[in-house]
Amino acid sequence: MFFMETEIKIAAKLYKCRDTAKRFFREEYSEKIRPWKNIILDHQKRFSLETLPSVLELSSFESIRDDGMATMLLMAAAVEIMEPSV
Repeated sequence: MFFMETEIKIAAKLYKCRDTAKRFFREEYSEKIRPWKNIILDHQKRFSLETLPSVLELSSFESIRDDGMATMLLMAAAVEIMEPSV
């Protein structure tokens, strides 16, 4: 039960990042998210990871971890890979 509840909370936070990025960037959202999707997809391919493990690893890098906008875009890109909206 706890594991499922944790997954739901993580998913909710990911969707919140995506929704915030979409509201913030509006028409530019697709353009802003594209490089982040490519970073995740390249990382997944290079290390044979699924989307979430790849994002967790990428988000631990100091250059992303210490940049709130980068973190939000990375999380939004993860959602777009799993459930595209654009």
